[in-house]
Amino acid sequence: MKGDEHLSISLATAATVLAPLLLTIPPGWTVAALFGVFIGALAPDADANASAIFHTRMPGKRNRRVYFLPIFGYGIKYLVYYPISLPFILLLGERGMPKHRGLLHSVIGLVLMTLVVGFYAWLLGTALLGFSWNGTVQAFLLGLFGGAVFHLLEDSCTKSGVAWLFPFSEHRTRGRITTGNGDRRPMLYAGVMSVGAVGTFVASVIGMIPAEFVPWSGAVLATVLWVVFLVVSKFGR
Repeated sequence: MKGDEHLSISLATAATVLAPLLLTIPPGWTVAALFGVFIGALAPDADANASAIFHTRMPGKRNRRVYFLPIFGYGIKYLVYYPISLPFILLLGERGMPKHRGLLHSVIGLVLMTLVVGFYAWLLGTALLGFSWNGTVQAFLLGLFGGAVFHLLEDSCTKSGVAWLFPFSEHRTRGRITTGNGDRRPMLYAGVMSVGAVGTFVASVIGMIPAEFVPWSGAVLATVLWVVFLVVSKFGR
């Protein structure tokens, strides 16, 4: 999918998960988690030179600039992606070489990416700058991982698909959406998920959801909607 579609669907999914928690968790955690999702939603495409994360222009917004995006893009590419690829290159040879929709489009790659980014956060923050490791940093890392997982779910709806267990398996989960051909389903998914986020927040505030179930209600709804999206993506062009 395109960068703006990744951002729209990923942020809407994160909003649905966080909606019932907004009144109970620190605002800083929410901001950090959403910022992590923003970066994570584009991070897996650091394996493609033309991807949105290497450009300052906001995906889908010609006049909006996000000047820090290339910092994350090139940082993930050279300080995270290439280093975590090295063991797989040594172990598997050409099969482990960096390529688009390769290691960064797999669960193994996303776990390693998050761990390495977490190490850099600790090194820069705690060891060098004296900041304590706290809930805000953890919220960012969870958001980063979540946004990257959402990216893989979104690409699993496309014809190119995703090999979730790469490099140990090249079996791809695929849909029927072709990137850039005017298919309206990606933005429809974002719209439906956004409505789900608003609905979950309102329902939790007015007491329509049992108190003991409120913290998980957003995650459950997001999961159900993603099952629907994956099924719907199997049909069409």
